[in-house]
Amino acid sequence: MSNRQLPIGASAAARHASRFTFHVSRITFHVSRITHHASRVTHRAFTLVEILVTMALLSFIMVGLFAAFNQVQRAFRSSMSQVDRLEAGRAVTELLPRDIEQITPCGGNARTFNTLMVGSSAPIFAPLTQSLPGTTLVRTNLLQDCFMLTRQNQTWVGIGYCVRVSDANGHLLLPGTGLGQLGVGSLYRFVTTTNVLQSNGTRSDPGVLYTNFLIAAQSGSAAISNRICDGVIHFYLGAYAINGFSFFSDGSHTNVYFQTNALGALPPYYYSTVHPARAIAGSSYPGNLAELRFWSNAVPAAVEMQLGILEQPAWERYNSIPVPAARLAYLQRPDVASRVHLFRQRVPIRNVDPLAYQ
Repeated sequence: MSNRQLPIGASAAARHASRFTFHVSRITFHVSRITHHASRVTHRAFTLVEILVTMALLSFIMVGLFAAFNQVQRAFRSSMSQVDRLEAGRAVTELLPRDIEQITPCGGNARTFNTLMVGSSAPIFAPLTQSLPGTTLVRTNLLQDCFMLTRQNQTWVGIGYCVRVSDANGHLLLPGTGLGQLGVGSLYRFVTTTNVLQSNGTRSDPGVLYTNFLIAAQSGSAAISNRICDGVIHFYLGAYAINGFSFFSDGSHTNVYFQTNALGALPPYYYSTVHPARAIAGSSYPGNLAELRFWSNAVPAAVEMQLGILEQPAWERYNSIPVPAARLAYLQRPDVASRVHLFRQRVPIRNVDPLAYQ
């Protein structure tokens, strides 16, 4: 900026030019000051403390995200395992009731319906008990061998169900833990057939079908090809009479009893029997029944199916334990008892003969 004085006679244009030059010089001066301060800000950087704090915060965030992801993954696997068990249970509850409702009297000496508690005869196995978590209740798991006779046109069809395990050679074994108690196995379905009439026109004996099932289900036999589901810890079929009461044994006779609606002063006046049928007593089982046999024209009026399936991870863990005592201890843990999915369904039998209950 110049302090030079203009002559008195100078023009107005010259005076304006002088002012313009003055203002431009002031603007230029302020811009230089702004530029000077901006250069001081640009050269600043993070300190070591700030970097460490940032890294610590990022580490906490990563740990939290990993924990959340791991929890979601575990929940997903658990839900998938439960879905698989539910699907297996639904498959059995669709297949088995169809077989039960078609049980047919044969009019001969062949078995029409038979249930046998696994472990009630040699070799002896006690039922597996499990303590339910959060309570003092104990659940008793039962395993049965079941046979039923049906008819399709001119063919007798014998259907058997059993819970077994297979060894390395493909042979069936009883699902025991090795300490005299039952464990967990796979549910197998066995089917055998014979013609109603022989080639000479006489009636054939369908009793051979039950014999075929006994041979196929015995220990050491070749594995049955039709395996329904794995991890079965409870499989029980309870039979009922035409009035809805369950069958039982009095422990001293082979008669199959059921309660009637008539009242009496003392038993067995208000009980009745079904013919022809036979009961084998077993005090450790429901209804004091270790075995229940029906033949000829006698069949139950209804059958209640009970199925318990262990979750897949628990089933795999159980199979990986080599020591029998450890396997039994694992099954009796309360948290393992909570991993059992139970299914229950009562199925009426269409071909029941009321004359067998008179």
